[in-house]
Amino acid sequence: MAKNPGKTKVDDVVDGAERSAPADAFVDRGRAVLDRVPGVADSAYDALAGAQDQLNRLSDMGIIAASGFALGVTSGLLLAGAPRVFLILSMIPVGLTLRSAFARGTAPVKPREARSRGDC
Repeated sequence: MAKNPGKTKVDDVVDGAERSAPADAFVDRGRAVLDRVPGVADSAYDALAGAQDQLNRLSDMGIIAASGFALGVTSGLLLAGAPRVFLILSMIPVGLTLRSAFARGTAPVKPREARSRGDC
């Protein structure tokens, strides 16, 4: 016998409470995640501030080496075809090290004027 697709049994009907239970659970979990966002932001800020403090304690050559390493890792990820999320995350150390280098006025090579005067 063929079933009639247009008719449903009384047992197949889902009441409103059963439909709203997954939605309520989803909303509750969303609220729990939103409650944690300020704490995550504070800890990320603290981690970046700590990294910046460590960079500030490096010598000029240490900052240049750290910048080169960070740029090398990011370039390697780019050439390897890494996902964009990883590339963006790998640019954070590049930004921190280059910011420290520019703030100090360090350059990987001394300008010609300094070399000709013997200031090297």
